[in-house]
Amino acid sequence: MIRSLAPLAACLALSACMQVSDDDRRDDSQFCSDPRSAICAFINDPLRLAQNVVRLPRRPYPFKPLAAELNFVDATGQLWVAPEGTLTDGASIPPAFVAVVGRPTSAPFAKAAAVHDSYCGVGNEGTTYFHTRPWRDTHRMFYEALRVGGTPERRAKTMYAAVYMGGPRWPFTRPDPLAGREVLSTRLARGRIDNPQLGHVPEEALQQALSDIVDVIAATNPSLPGIEALVDAALAEVLAQFPATPGADASGPAEPADEGRARDPVGDAGDPVSDAPTTGSEEASEEAAQGLVEAELSIGNAL
Repeated sequence: MIRSLAPLAACLALSACMQVSDDDRRDDSQFCSDPRSAICAFINDPLRLAQNVVRLPRRPYPFKPLAAELNFVDATGQLWVAPEGTLTDGASIPPAFVAVVGRPTSAPFAKAAAVHDSYCGVGNEGTTYFHTRPWRDTHRMFYEALRVGGTPERRAKTMYAAVYMGGPRWPFTRPDPLAGREVLSTRLARGRIDNPQLGHVPEEALQQALSDIVDVIAATNPSLPGIEALVDAALAEVLAQFPATPGADASGPAEPADEGRARDPVGDAGDPVSDAPTTGSEEASEEAAQGLVEAELSIGNAL
């Protein structure tokens, strides 16, 4: 397991752990980070969820469909769309990493998660915008949406590190209905880790790697590209320690591309998601499963 922070800190200092394009070298000043941003904003706020609960295989938390469309504009002026009916569990954090970063349940987090889920969330494979933007752009949008929604910087960067490490990555093409172009895309939604490279790696090793990066974020507050460099270096080390066996599906057993999930009607809109803080258990208990009410999407335990 990765236990020393020194290699990660050295990687960040040298900025030589990965090859990046000019766009990848954007510093934090080029990402929106304030609810008062002149560019970034949520449209059709607040987030509204339907009353019906949807359960998906291999996912510990219940889902609800959006009762109304929610949109977000990122720092480049690009519009991101979460249509009515998009399924979200208000999280977006890979389940395997909840033990490291917790399960955030703030209302701003739920808004960012809903838009993120429209583009790569399990259960949304047949929707209009699923995997129509590159995976890195999608995860960076998630970070910006967190910040614009009011999530503190280091907290948002911790969530970004978890999604960048264990979230989905897609290599095939699908048309982007907003841009009239094609981008990298495919369905790679899995179980507790969605990154298709990591299904064979012991969960404890990935949790330790992320925990080390969380410590670096707390200590040095690296930029977003710096966090990506840290994660890439950590994954290279983990994959060297746990190489995939030839012919094995590195991401674990996939569900069929078309799972024939029956969706309940969206139904009437509920109350908007509350911003009021709450505390309490975040385990996937039966009571929480029946709820996924807006109060469960309010602020949970901070790091």
